[in-house]
Amino acid sequence: MIPSVFLDKQQLISQELKFDIYYNRISELNLNDILEMAWDRGIKEAKKIKDKNIRQLIFQENILVETDEKSYNPDYAIFSDYNSGEKKITLYKKNIQNIFVPSIPDNYIFWRDYEKVVDLFLTHEYFHHLETKYIGLTSEIKKIQIKIGPFVLKRKLRALSEIAAHAFVKEFYDIW
Repeated sequence: MIPSVFLDKQQLISQELKFDIYYNRISELNLNDILEMAWDRGIKEAKKIKDKNIRQLIFQENILVETDEKSYNPDYAIFSDYNSGEKKITLYKKNIQNIFVPSIPDNYIFWRDYEKVVDLFLTHEYFHHLETKYIGLTSEIKKIQIKIGPFVLKRKLRALSEIAAHAFVKEFYDIW
């Protein structure tokens, strides 16, 4: 597994869509417009602040950063998350060290340093903070229609927020 942030745009989008709970129901849909919207949103937001230090931005927003030392190995490895109610970013140190860092491609060796890679996760979660506090959830902007039996339902694609967050990180650090 190559970490999403080190994939090219199409690979990253495909990987994130596969993790969405509606993936099996959306594979035939043309999602190009909303996927492009999510990607562009992440890029646009990063360009506004990419000259700033992510740790300073987090400090200014009074976001708590916590490191969880336990080891987790679910089917979908989690490396960090943002809890908007608590304004807290949790970093899952063992997963970052044991799963993420070893899977970084050689051409991105600069990012194998733990403190540097932590900045990637802080930046990703900071985007989710921006979504919840300032700009609204990317996954809420446009919903998709899925058919379940005779019913057509509108649902949000959580993957859109993840795609936007990855684009935000890639632009913030010029990982192209």
